[in-house]
Amino acid sequence: MDFSRIGRWHRASLPRRTVAIVLGAAIAIAADADDAPGFDRPGIGFATNPLHAGQFAYEQGLPDWSRQRGAGVTSDLYAYDSLLRLGLGGGTELQLGGTPYNRLRQTGQPAVNGRGDTTLGLKWVPVNGDIWSWGLLGTAEFTDGAAAFRNDHPAYTLGLDVTQQTGSRVSFGYYAQWQHSGSRDSQQLAPSVGYQFDPQVSGYAEASFEHDAGQGFGSAAGAGLAWQPLANLQFDGWFRHRLGGHAPIWEAGIGVAMFFGR
Repeated sequence: MDFSRIGRWHRASLPRRTVAIVLGAAIAIAADADDAPGFDRPGIGFATNPLHAGQFAYEQGLPDWSRQRGAGVTSDLYAYDSLLRLGLGGGTELQLGGTPYNRLRQTGQPAVNGRGDTTLGLKWVPVNGDIWSWGLLGTAEFTDGAAAFRNDHPAYTLGLDVTQQTGSRVSFGYYAQWQHSGSRDSQQLAPSVGYQFDPQVSGYAEASFEHDAGQGFGSAAGAGLAWQPLANLQFDGWFRHRLGGHAPIWEAGIGVAMFFGR
């Protein structure tokens, strides 16, 4: 599972305010937007402005979709990716991720539904400055999902994300990831550029270059938008398209993310 971000470069110049969010229930939240955490979706990588101690975030795909094609068979996967994040302080987060519901449709076969594997992660951001920020995210993905969506082996991933803020609107991201699963290792590099259109709307473009010991090389490029009507609430939309190799032909999604606490 890739943990993602776009809000990582957000330090929006909104005033301190107390707001009420109604999503099933009304919860009063005070948020200082000048020091607001970033969200880990959308995009490849993760936010390098972490949650503060005691803050809690919930991020949900509604859904995320990918398409593969090979040997005359087209596969469409709809995944409702969920991510729970808890701020521990000192730039550290505990994360729990998974896909509670997946739907796979393949040419000539009935659709298959089921739960995906569970992922446990720990993020550490030692540097979160005005220009440079960087962090590490280590995850372990288990094989506890439904048979159609379960990995053959547990997957262990270490990601490094570096953010460079070049001005009030433009930022650059540099993401590198190593993953080990069974006897296979894979590596991924994903540069990106982000632009803040206004305090509530931002966009990004990114590219991905990856190598898998079993499948070889793959590359893709895409873009996305994020809208934050409140400092602690975000809606997003994104897409990626294969450039070459074993990457999915298309990927896209919409989602929502929110955090709670001061």
